[in-house]
Amino acid sequence: MDHRNRFRLESLGIFLFAMLLFTLGIWDQQPQGFDGRWALFLQEMFRHGASLFPTTYGQPYADYPGTATFLSFVFARLFGAPNHLANVLPTALASAGVVTLIYRLLVPANRQWALLTVLLTLLTTQLLEKSRSVCLDQMVALLCVGSFYLLHSGGRWRRLAVFPLFILGFAIRGPLGLIEVCGVVCVYWALGKPGERVKQVLIHGAVGLVLLAICWWLLMKLARISGGDAFADEVFRMQVGGRLDETGEPFYFYFQLSLYRYFPVVPLALATMIALRHRWSERFEGDLQCVARLGACGLMILLGLSVPHFKRAYYVLPMVPMFAAVAAYGLLQAPGWLSGVRRCYEGLIVALPALCVVVVFVCRHGWQKQGYWPDVSLPLLIGVLAVLQVAALIAWRRVGRLVWLSLIALMAQWLLLVTVVEPAKDLQFDTRKFVGQVEAMRATAPGPLVFINLGRDTWAVRYMMNLNHDEQPVFIGRAELDQLEGVPRPAWVIVARKETALLKGTALEHQHAVFSGRLNDNPLMVFLLN
Repeated sequence: MDHRNRFRLESLGIFLFAMLLFTLGIWDQQPQGFDGRWALFLQEMFRHGASLFPTTYGQPYADYPGTATFLSFVFARLFGAPNHLANVLPTALASAGVVTLIYRLLVPANRQWALLTVLLTLLTTQLLEKSRSVCLDQMVALLCVGSFYLLHSGGRWRRLAVFPLFILGFAIRGPLGLIEVCGVVCVYWALGKPGERVKQVLIHGAVGLVLLAICWWLLMKLARISGGDAFADEVFRMQVGGRLDETGEPFYFYFQLSLYRYFPVVPLALATMIALRHRWSERFEGDLQCVARLGACGLMILLGLSVPHFKRAYYVLPMVPMFAAVAAYGLLQAPGWLSGVRRCYEGLIVALPALCVVVVFVCRHGWQKQGYWPDVSLPLLIGVLAVLQVAALIAWRRVGRLVWLSLIALMAQWLLLVTVVEPAKDLQFDTRKFVGQVEAMRATAPGPLVFINLGRDTWAVRYMMNLNHDEQPVFIGRAELDQLEGVPRPAWVIVARKETALLKGTALEHQHAVFSGRLNDNPLMVFLLN
């Protein structure tokens, strides 16, 4: 077997391994966090057919194009149901594609470098968690790594193929998606050899701006078709104005996250770039050229998205595989004081299975009292972690221990995530039990749902995602309580327990709640308005 076929076979194996990590145990899990919104998008598209924008309560939603929801819709049709796996699969496929492409990019240079990069990428907590949920930024990450791979692998047609990826970035993530992909391409060329870099940066930057303008014009046209001028204005506010909001997180937000959510990739990559700064003159030679370009692309994403005040922890996910490659290079080469960093990393990951055992007992102590401890066999879980710890101690003495220790650490981390953390979240942030109980009562006395001072895009979504039919709830804000009198009777009124004082002066002031429970770990009370 020649090396190209071997690389392809190895890449396929990594893809399948990653897909197993990202999907095992997911079928009809309860969506958590922002995934609730995507669950409602999918359910409405499943019931009513594909649309240009996702919808909530039958109305188009302005914050995202309908592309990602459509991909989930295709899988839901294949499965025959809009379950959580259908929603997650596009992200899981994109995430598996990211680690496969980064491996394929680096393996011709050094297999150990490529394998360690893959493992460091997967060891990043934020990436591993988001790969098992709905995350558009992971799809953008695939386009960013794909663009880098196309440029690095050479060939005129491959280099031209980056331009369709600009459009795909916009179709998935809006303007930010195109800008990130175009930014990676421009930074790649900016670190090219003198004589071509200025020309290539100008060409790709100009094409990116033209495509951005065309895509934006088309998006506005589609928005007006979907919801009129008012909806088009909302699209502009949500996808442009909202991203540049003056309120939000400080500049160092993502650097702070690098200490835990993006650990160890970001600290190791930054340390490597500092350690290699004296070799800047060699940036056009061999592996260092690839390292310099990957590091610069990662920095561009990290620093560029640190400027806007409006931030989310997962926005910078596209930088992870690039920084992972830089970090892996630094660990393997370990020049100067990086050898000490390498020893610290090895010491940490060799002890990770034992640390996971400690985490299990700490979580059990805290969560069991609150009723969040999942139904997991503790002896079996501890036994598996003990086996992994023994394997880590054995691997410590092997050649290539960085790769083996990272793999064992990944398996320990993943095992903790899928057997303890995710099931505990399902218990803590349960929504099905509350909705099922309320809907059973509504069946005996059909009437509209009324949400008192509960957000359309948060609380209500988590209720609606558990229904198998369309519903148009009545939303009444804090200053609109007089509207309660005009609601058709009987009506089922839901209000947060801490805000029942809002009912003073209404027809429900002296009534007792017919039901109380927790929705997404929030105590709610239900009143029957006759």
